[in-house]
Amino acid sequence: MTASFAGRWLHSQSNSLLQSNSVTLNTMQRTLLRAGILVLLLALHTQAGDKKKLAYYTKLGQTADLENEKLVTAKQDCQNWGLAAGLENILKKQDVALDQNFWVMRFSGGELCLPQLPSAEALARAVNGEFVLEDGRHVRLELRYVAGGPSNIDDVVAGIQHKQLSLLLLRGHAYYLTGVTYDEYIGRDGSRLFEVRELRLADTFLKSPGLTFQKGRDDPADIDGILNIGVAWR
Repeated sequence: MTASFAGRWLHSQSNSLLQSNSVTLNTMQRTLLRAGILVLLLALHTQAGDKKKLAYYTKLGQTADLENEKLVTAKQDCQNWGLAAGLENILKKQDVALDQNFWVMRFSGGELCLPQLPSAEALARAVNGEFVLEDGRHVRLELRYVAGGPSNIDDVVAGIQHKQLSLLLLRGHAYYLTGVTYDEYIGRDGSRLFEVRELRLADTFLKSPGLTFQKGRDDPADIDGILNIGVAWR
């Protein structure tokens, strides 16, 4: 082997070795980088979980109920009359005297016994507007309806605590929302979060028992909506 050839061979082997070492180092660097990122993400996740646990003071199993509440029931065991009885009761607590006969006439076109509730649109058309009561007072009513399960649990809890009536429409039937069991999370800044465990419902039919709607047992998709009525005197 000549000196010139040996030099070229050594130079080639050196380059190959350097390239091999470079590939190995690059692979190790990428592996270490991935491992470092994974460790960092796990650490951040753990810290976030710890902070979340520490951020709130928890009060489990809180309850709010409408106590000694006399509820209006339907004159006929029909879905539209049950809803009308609920509207009568909600407004009665706000000193608005419009009975269930009035409401059945408004959204059913007569004192009919119907097996289904009116649509949310038909109900809004019947409720929204200005009315003149028998004593001459003028009042404007506004339907407050949320489709599906309650989206703002704070309002539900606060409403019951302040003895305000709401109707829960469940599987095509109107119930009074009379009680709730919930977990309360209180933040360091005074903020509050609520998680419902159970809703307690009273039937708008006279001889039908009430029921409970429980988290984990019942299907939220069965809730058609929740409603009450805003009153403004003119």
